[in-house]
Amino acid sequence: MNGRITLSVALVVALAGALGVAGEREVNLGRLLERFPEADANGDGKLTREEARAFWQKRRAAQTGQDRGANRLAAEKLPAVHEARTFKGMPYRLMKPIDLADHPEKAYPLILSLHGAGGRGSDNIKNLRPWNAVLAEEARRRKHPCFVVVPQTEAPWTVAGSTPELTDERIATFPEAWQKVIARRRARGMASGAGDLGKVFDLLDALAKEFTIDRDRVYVLGHSMGGAGTWNAIGAEPQRFAAAIPTAGGFAPWDDAKRIADVPIWAFHGESDPVVPVELTRLVFGQLKGLGGNMKYTELKGVRHDANTFAFVYTGDDAARGFVTQYAGDRCDKTADVWDWLFAQKRRTGK
Repeated sequence: MNGRITLSVALVVALAGALGVAGEREVNLGRLLERFPEADANGDGKLTREEARAFWQKRRAAQTGQDRGANRLAAEKLPAVHEARTFKGMPYRLMKPIDLADHPEKAYPLILSLHGAGGRGSDNIKNLRPWNAVLAEEARRRKHPCFVVVPQTEAPWTVAGSTPELTDERIATFPEAWQKVIARRRARGMASGAGDLGKVFDLLDALAKEFTIDRDRVYVLGHSMGGAGTWNAIGAEPQRFAAAIPTAGGFAPWDDAKRIADVPIWAFHGESDPVVPVELTRLVFGQLKGLGGNMKYTELKGVRHDANTFAFVYTGDDAARGFVTQYAGDRCDKTADVWDWLFAQKRRTGK
């Protein structure tokens, strides 16, 4: 899952099968269409080999161009303010407050930024995503000076050992949208039981010893795989975070929503997301609304898997466009600007 077009190994396999031997052709084309409905160019509900081939070529070309653009942005601009570091073998970037030298004793907020699948690796470059450029703008840094921590992982953003054994019987008890997601992940051979969130938590503790961090204003955000990681982070340690902004993510169906009911959350999701179903965010919003939770949810009409493009520059609803924020309860802060909202949040004491 990521915020750009990705030619995954699973897609290569699926397309190779779809274009393969005649005896399997119809079945494989059907599977490809189910997973990537946008490949059906003429919208007739059937996928031809020509459509599959054109889809493959288009995605490959788009990925190459977008990869180069994203990497160029990261390589030329962002590292200037994002120091390259490592922690226990994990690469990460650190952007310090712009006025840190003038206020060495000041306690600053900290943002934990979790990349999506497009940031996976160990180069300590791809983990810098477009919203890191937004946070690095000088005017924003002066208005909201803070630390921004951008770790990099190869695995999903989970705490090792936190995912239970997912038997067929247990999966059958989950909402249908989650059943489909889990089935798709299994088909793609995606791991779900190990990740680097535990190490990230240790990193946050280490940074709090190295710098003066306002522990009541530690935030977490991310998109797609990073959006799921944001939900996982507050689910694992809700007392650690003052607020969260997950985009195109979902709260695991085996976790207890009561644990995160007091965490201020502003979630965003594209209504037409073909990668991470919008139902995943709708489900957790329904849960937290039933609990009187502190969650805002902005569903972006017509937006696909690029909710992050809108979320991290959001300054207010646009009903005509279909960008409308819902509130789980009366205690939600209705500040319209996403960054003003975030930096206004403070951790509840005693939690």
